[in-house]
Formats: sequence, structure tokens, C-alpha cells
Amino acid sequence: MKTGLLITVLAVLIGILVFFKQPVGQLSVVLVGNTQGATAINDRRLLNLIEDQLKRSADAGSLSLTLNYLDVSQSQEGISNALAVIAEATDIDLLIGCTDSICMRRVLQVAENKRLPFIYPGSSEGLVDSNYLIHLGVIANQYLFPAVSWIRHHLGQRIFYVGGESVRSRMLGRMLSQQLLPGGRAGLVGEEYLSAYEQLPSIEEKIRDYEPDVVLFDACEWVLHPGVVSALSNSPARVFFLCPDLRVPDGVDAYFVSHYFDHDHNPENLRVRAILGSSPDALSVMAMSATQFLDKLYGDVLSSRSFDLVATLRGRNALTACGATAIDFTQQGSWHSVFIGRKDKNMESLLWMSDHLLRPVMFPGSEAPSDWLHYQTIYWRNNRGLWRSGTVNGEPWL
Repeated sequence: MKTGLLITVLAVLIGILVFFKQPVGQLSVVLVGNTQGATAINDRRLLNLIEDQLKRSADAGSLSLTLNYLDVSQSQEGISNALAVIAEATDIDLLIGCTDSICMRRVLQVAENKRLPFIYPGSSEGLVDSNYLIHLGVIANQYLFPAVSWIRHHLGQRIFYVGGESVRSRMLGRMLSQQLLPGGRAGLVGEEYLSAYEQLPSIEEKIRDYEPDVVLFDACEWVLHPGVVSALSNSPARVFFLCPDLRVPDGVDAYFVSHYFDHDHNPENLRVRAILGSSPDALSVMAMSATQFLDKLYGDVLSSRSFDLVATLRGRNALTACGATAIDFTQQGSWHSVFIGRKDKNMESLLWMSDHLLRPVMFPGSEAPSDWLHYQTIYWRNNRGLWRSGTVNGEPWL
């Protein structure tokens, strides 16, 4: 009797020890971004932040972390081969990264082929119909429509649009000309796309000639070029910065739209600022939100490898420094608050914010999904199979 009881007690103790010594969940993440071109600086900043946050979560919990990097600057075949090499060494759980939709498009094709979930924190010209993409940023409808409405009510009717040579800018230009702004003297008075730095003097001259009330600036990939920043700061018209993930460059007085505004009323905002040691922008906030989602979801289920990350994330919400964020279950995008502000002498002030979260939609009002995808494909073909291009002195810059 005593022997049987002793054996039972030992079995229970061994079971308890085994339970507490189970191997921790192994999270294998591939951080993706460009190492070359103008966007590489932002990609590197984003990936450093994500890596720091993942390591912070791993140090605080029962998570064993494996990180690898994937360079998106190489060819599509090179991206696929590099990911295959990583997959041979470790079971990949997910991809995360990219600061713009052009990078996202190049990675997503490979992620879908490998059936790997891909978390993209940045903004995009429109939702992407993919079972493997978790899109945390805003799309054009969520910020372009309220921005144009606010501009016409407060800044003036005559708008000159400056985009980059990318599918994002071209599709936003299409929305402006086809749906949001009438032609003629009260509406879209000019539309230019910066594909080579040498075009800049011509664009500046047209702005002076057309005398718009507002220059709507969307050539976001060019804001790291000092010549472009100088042209913006010397614009005779008011400038509205249409790059929702990025801050207005120093030295430029401009209005802006974003899904993040730095303020002291959100405790999560204060926490993020304390971690970063500085005021974040929308993209860094969404990167931290992505790691926050992962930290909550991987606690109990990662080791089984049967966890459907995409399906689980859809329909969830969280309080972030951007405010409340909800991942749309059916549209595969995220509901966001939107802010409009002004930067004047490097001081930012809030001018407007949405009363509720804005819903992501696949396409603008009068477009069908097939139309939207058709025009994206036409752009891609006309641009020699590239989603973006840009040169300085004839040499590729972007």
C-alpha cells in the first residue's frame, strides 16, 4: 500500500517536473527589407526596431527566438533562393518587414509560394487579396479621401499633385483625377510624377505657373534626397504631405496626414516613447504593434506548429500608440484612426482627427476589384515590369 502510494507520488512529481521543463516555444522569424536604394535607410530602421522588440519579448518570456534576414534588393529568383536556404536550416514561422508597398509586393509573391504568413506594418495604395498577408498599416482610401476633403474645406480648391514613379502614386493619382477632384480651375490643376531628379526644376516651374493653393506631395521615397526637401521648403504654395508613415522632414513647413500623432494622452504612446527614447512615427508604432500581437499569440500554441497565425490575427484588436487598431477579418486590412496636423518651425500641431476607426476597402467608390487590378497591371507593364523606378544623373536611385 505504502509502496503503491510512493510510486504514485513520484509519478506526479515527475509529471510536474516534465511539465515545467517542456521546451519553450521556438519562434523563427525572417526580417525582410531592402539593403540598397533610397528606401534601405527606412527598412533598416524598421527591422532594427522589430528585432529589438522581439528580443525584448523573448528575454521576458518563455520564447526561444531565431532571426534571419532576407534582402529584397535582389531579383525575384534571388529572393526565393535565399528564403529556401533559410528554410533548410530552420522551420520558418513568419516573415515581417518592409516600409513600403513595393517591397511588400516583391516579398508577398515568394511568401505565397512558400505558404508563409507575412506581416506588413506599412501603408499601401490598396488592399491586397492574399491569404498570407497581415496588413497592419493604412490604405489609400483611409487617408486620401479625408485628406482631400479637409484640404478643400480649409486650404483651397486648386490642388497640384506630385507623386513618385510608383504604382502607389499612380493609383492615388487615378483616384484623385477620376473620383475626388474635378478638372478645371477648381480641382486638380496639375499632376506630375518624379521619376528622375532632373525633372525637379520643371515641376517647380509648373507649380509657380499654375499657382495652386496646395501642393499635394506623395513622392515619399524621395524625401531623403536633400534637393527634394529644399524644393518643398521653398514652394510658393502650401504643402500637404501625403506620406502617412513618415514624418515631415525637418526644415519643411507643411500639413500632413497620418495614422499616428504624438501626444501625451495615450498611456501606450508614453510607453512607446520611453522605449524608443524619442517621438516615433506611424511606421515605428505599427512595427511595435506587430511584435505586441505576436507576443500575445505565441505564448501557448507555437510549439504545435499547427497554429494558423493569419486566421487568428484577423478580427483582433489592440490599443497602440496610434490609438485603437483592429485587423479586419474579411478585408485583410486594418481599421485605423486618421489624424491631420501641421508642422511649423519643427513643431507639430493637431488640426483634425477622425471620430471613429476608418474601414479599409478593397477599391475606391466607382472601381470594381477587376478594374483596380487591371490598372495596376497596366502600370507594371508600362514601367518595364517594375513597381517603382527613379534615377539621379541617369543612375538608379530608388
